[in-house]
Amino acid sequence: MRLPAIASLIAVVFAAPAPAQDSPAEITEKSQKSVEKATRWILKNQNRNGSWGLDVKGTSECITCTSLCALALMAAGNHERGGPDRESVDAVRSALEFVLTKARQKPKDIAHGATTLVQNKLGHKVHTFFAIVFLTQAYGMRGRWVPREHLEEMREVLSDMVTSVASSQESDGSWHKEMFGSLKATAMAWLALRSASSAGIEIKNAAVDKIVAFMKKAQNPSTGHFDRCFGNNAWGGYQTIYADASALRVLYGMGDGASAETKKGAEAMIKSVGRNGPMSTQFLTVEGEDYLCSAMMTQAMMIEGGKLWAQWFPFVRDELIKRQSNDGTWTGTACISGKTFATACAVLTLTTPYRLLPLYEN
Repeated sequence: MRLPAIASLIAVVFAAPAPAQDSPAEITEKSQKSVEKATRWILKNQNRNGSWGLDVKGTSECITCTSLCALALMAAGNHERGGPDRESVDAVRSALEFVLTKARQKPKDIAHGATTLVQNKLGHKVHTFFAIVFLTQAYGMRGRWVPREHLEEMREVLSDMVTSVASSQESDGSWHKEMFGSLKATAMAWLALRSASSAGIEIKNAAVDKIVAFMKKAQNPSTGHFDRCFGNNAWGGYQTIYADASALRVLYGMGDGASAETKKGAEAMIKSVGRNGPMSTQFLTVEGEDYLCSAMMTQAMMIEGGKLWAQWFPFVRDELIKRQSNDGTWTGTACISGKTFATACAVLTLTTPYRLLPLYEN
């Protein structure tokens, strides 16, 4: 792979905010080697049908893991129309065909009737959320030579999935409030709809103002954390970092980063998991969701830029590199367990400053 060749070009590819001149280096030799090592493992463990499972090659196919692995390869510069690594390009194309096939079979809810580990943790529509994010990025970065009928089919599939997600929004703006971490599910639903809208897919019957209000209602004004309880759905404790990252991803993505409440939330999150923080010894150690949290928080902080980005990214980058296994992976041993989910999310975190996916735009 020739990631160093990409690194010199990425700053001008998209309109995401560039780092300040006096900020620490975002992309280092160590981080590039870490990404290369991880993507080699991802490629090695793709199943023949284009999918990935929760762990090594041959494990049961997982739509969320497939979407995340393909996004990780795309974030490193490889997509359907080309890239620096031919094997990665082929892997993305194969994953795209797998996810599209699943979406054709169940056009409204891609995993309807299934009960998977990821669904148990993030909600029964979560595979649809992740699939929409992947498909919209592939659709938005499509090559000009892709047959018109193929694009129209992708658009139709996406339209059906997006309509299903939008219509399942609850009256308070949330999704899956029955789950322990409804802010995570709501943030992923928002990202799916936002990505679809950016790709030109019409969104009906979804209230984005209610999503923002739902996130803000969860914030504890005294601490800045998004850990207030809604009914029987109490977060608190370690779940707070997931709520924080989820809410901040939405608020920064919606342009609310200048508000005092959002900045207080970001500062609280960084202080909590940063060096010597109350959650610092647990963060990125056991739960697979930690790695999703790191990706979402990193995307939010890149939108913010400035001091908070300079505080957050070198910290999370170096922590991930330090915790990477010799085979190139990161592993969740609790909640969303296995190597694939954690590794794909870690790559998405480390490649965020490459600024190669449209979903990073504000």
